[in-house]
Amino acid sequence: MSARIVFLVAALTLYSLTQAAEKQETSAGGPKPLKGDYWVYGGELGDTVPPTKNDRKVAFTFRGPLAKELFDQIGPDNKDTCGAAPDHRIRDRSDLSCVWDKRDGYTCYFGLDVAKGKSTYGSIC
Repeated sequence: MSARIVFLVAALTLYSLTQAAEKQETSAGGPKPLKGDYWVYGGELGDTVPPTKNDRKVAFTFRGPLAKELFDQIGPDNKDTCGAAPDHRIRDRSDLSCVWDKRDGYTCYFGLDVAKGKSTYGSIC
């Protein structure tokens, strides 16, 4: 066997083992990476001001597999909400809002009122 073939077989074997380990880790329910953004602000999302010690909120936005999973779990779609259309579906449950958009995929939003220690909405229409 030539060195190139041995190297190729070894590389493919290593890749297969890595993929199997990642799949097992994901299905085991351990921590997973999260893709998203956050924004710290005061006031209200529609009228923000700089945050203070007594008025500090965080709006979280995340995308990817978790957003899809939550979107699927919190259905049904909101038909009478701003922006709803066949290529832009919206689902809400309390302060959690998830959107499927044909162009952008799945995105979820929620917020945290740090001073009160309670959830709040993370997006506005």
